[in-house]
Amino acid sequence: MVKHLNVRLLRISRISAWVLLVLIILYIITGFSMTGRYGFSKLISISTATLIHDNLCVLVIIFFLLHAGISVYFALKRWGVIK
Repeated sequence: MVKHLNVRLLRISRISAWVLLVLIILYIITGFSMTGRYGFSKLISISTATLIHDNLCVLVIIFFLLHAGISVYFALKRWGVIK
């Protein structure tokens, strides 16, 4: 039972890491688009970039907490704090 849970948690952690990577890249691109730096404002309009950037904030926080929480759980198990 516990092994099955650990396998699912590991899968969730890996998926959340990839989703988080994509979200962070989008967050950076929309941030640069909003400020007009490095030519990113030509890719996305400022109003669209602002809308996307503001909405991504919540998703980044959720996926970060999910990924970090599971990773901390596994680290504590490795160190013997959790059995």
